Amino acid sequence: MTMPVFIRDYTDFYSSKNHAYNVGVMMRGKDNALQPNWTHLPVGYHGRASSIVLDGTPIVRPKGQTSPPEGEKNPQWSACKLMDFELEMGTIIGKGNKMGVPIKVKDARDHIFGHCLLNDWSARDI
Repeated sequence: MTMPVFIRDYTDFYSSKNHAYNVGVMMRGKDNALQPNWTHLPVGYHGRASSIVLDGTPIVRPKGQTSPPEGEKNPQWSACKLMDFELEMGTIIGKGNKMGVPIKVKDARDHIFGHCLLNDWSARDI
């Protein structure tokens, strides 16, 4: 298999309220898990296009600096222990737009090249 398109950049979104809440608990605690704006606009974040690989590519569990164990002061270097993975739908944008010029919702379909399924994973403790 080969990559069907050259992926230069991507944005990931929190589209599931349950997922946004669970990630919010990890980052901000239960009392402030879901930000008030979440129900009014899609929350997106920038991802690393270099991490997109073909099906069958071996994935190595990431290692990095993790928070210190309870009662200790220093962080540790270890393999990720909180691996999160999700089945997601990707949308490939074909025709772009001029910088600063928004795409109208009614014209969005004209900019979509195709869709794909992907497995998104995150190291939540690193």
